Amino acid sequence: MPRDNGDNKHGTRCAGEVAAVAFNQYCGVGVAYNASIGGVRMLDGTVNDAVEAKALGLYPDHIDIYSASWGPEDDGSTVDGPGPLARRAFIFGVTSGRQGKGSIFIWASGNGGRYTDSCNCDGYTNSIFTLSISSATQGGYKPWYLEECSSTLATTYSSGTPGHDKSVATVDMDGSLRPDRICTVEHTGTSASAPLAAGIAALALEANPSLTWRDMQYLVVLTSRSDPLEKEPGWILNGVKRKVSHKFGYGLMDAGAMVSLAEQWTTVPSQHICKSREINEDRPIEVSVGYTLQTHMDVNGCAGTVNEVRFLEHVQCKITLRFFPRGNLRILLTSPMGTTSTLLFERPRDITKSNFDDWPFLSVHFWGERAEGRWTLQILNGGPRRVSQPGILSKWQLIFYGTQTNPIRLKSEGTRTGAAGYSGLNPFVFPTETDLNQQAGGAGAGYYQSDLYSNFMNYPNLFSAAGSGIDKTVATLNGHNIPTAQRENVMADSNNQLVVLHDCDPECDQQGCYGKGPTQCVACKHYRLDNTCVSRCPPRSFPNQGGVCWPCHESCETCAGAGQDSCLTCAPAHLYVTDLAVCLQVCPEGYYENYDNRTCVPCEANCASCQDRPDYCTSCDHHLVMHEHRCYAACPKNTYETEDYK
Repeated sequence: MPRDNGDNKHGTRCAGEVAAVAFNQYCGVGVAYNASIGGVRMLDGTVNDAVEAKALGLYPDHIDIYSASWGPEDDGSTVDGPGPLARRAFIFGVTSGRQGKGSIFIWASGNGGRYTDSCNCDGYTNSIFTLSISSATQGGYKPWYLEECSSTLATTYSSGTPGHDKSVATVDMDGSLRPDRICTVEHTGTSASAPLAAGIAALALEANPSLTWRDMQYLVVLTSRSDPLEKEPGWILNGVKRKVSHKFGYGLMDAGAMVSLAEQWTTVPSQHICKSREINEDRPIEVSVGYTLQTHMDVNGCAGTVNEVRFLEHVQCKITLRFFPRGNLRILLTSPMGTTSTLLFERPRDITKSNFDDWPFLSVHFWGERAEGRWTLQILNGGPRRVSQPGILSKWQLIFYGTQTNPIRLKSEGTRTGAAGYSGLNPFVFPTETDLNQQAGGAGAGYYQSDLYSNFMNYPNLFSAAGSGIDKTVATLNGHNIPTAQRENVMADSNNQLVVLHDCDPECDQQGCYGKGPTQCVACKHYRLDNTCVSRCPPRSFPNQGGVCWPCHESCETCAGAGQDSCLTCAPAHLYVTDLAVCLQVCPEGYYENYDNRTCVPCEANCASCQDRPDYCTSCDHHLVMHEHRCYAACPKNTYETEDYK
């Protein structure tokens, strides 16, 4: 219900693409026309960190998917991202939204192509928590407004050259139109692409409501198609033989393939976060055009620790450097498996600032590769503007997100045929028996393992069958509902009542037992663990409503439920995030670690990072300056701003 001031069509147009009602003779059909939709009034008024956080964190157990077609200025010179409150809203969303499965944040990659902007300078699309979506024209080409970057995950169709390519048809909101003309065929830009992706994500959730936020990203990576977009140059083959592009990510989203794979999907293992050491040596970046600074780092992927990453998802490279003009720089990162991803392309309009201050450049191009080995960073002075003095790379660090064990596990071989029709269309080809018996080549190389199609329990390796045989735990006294294997311990008298033949274990309730020991109870006095009655649930488990011991989330030591947001105390090597009530392996951006009580404490507003106490800032949000370890919008009286924002 936007105000009709001629400028508020945008949200309605996006909403129509997702959820326009089917078969009502108006405009068109939403991608996910069974979805319910809500509008959040955010852009129509003052927009600040608190407003953004409130929008991103609105009813996270009611709203499954947040579709955002907005961000910092696409002017080719801005470097900006979410403030401290919005950052917390993202973390809370993915850890606690959708009853712990995680909110899905779909983001438009930006329309700064005419200014050669980079979506990696936009901290929303450059976030691991968002699914960043780019655009393709109807002919499968790059549109004029597209921004190239390594954080784009996939693409949907949108407008192209005005007068040549079609734009997107959807519902409109414009008081100047008559009621019988409430449609538009003029919706454009990546603003129109993100809602199409949100609709496809909604279809996947409709097929499998238990998908987590990371499952959704895996489905997009595995089913998006490069072939309709390969007329556009720039595709590379990464270390696990997947095609990926700085323009289009893993390709054009395929709703049919995504829904089919969602139906068979087993939730991926929990996310591990492995941080490399910080390299703090000052290295000069010379003034000559074409000069390349090359440096490298050998990492082991935190092998042997709770943070071990063997199968990569996102890779962040946090860089602190000074170079004027900053827009001359091109930054490349090469993985141990030989994949080179461009973290930053030259931005000719970026001449007002000279710094990147702990900016986390994101690449999704290494998805599925191994973390261990030598990573090479190259910083190139690509021109075209004159440089008067050398720059300095003062600090860089790699952060690896992924899993220790193979993440791709489908439910069973029996359901495999459902998606067979898509195997020729998308890069995730379902393997045959022959594939399973030998190392598979091609699209999924390195992922197919002999256990890929065995039945997986939701909670592997914790209890042999916790909560898996609920029907066995309930027996009536009429003798008809007793599992066959246990009948020999029970006799029925002439009234068909159970007669208990043995002294019962103290953990059995008054209904008696079929024999000696805590495994022979008709029902338990306290709790049931597998087929055994116990007085209390063991560590790292909790009793569900039926009195069955279920495992906690692996980040919890004790818990009140199964979700990541139900921890009462944290597992070893985990830290308690005080304001979000979740356990994480490392403190997020904008928090400092309190070593005494193993907690993550939020920095005060405006601090991007802090140390030892909330108000001792070590870096500021990207538009602020630091004075005596406090962050301000402008320098105080009698001081001036230095090149490194102090």
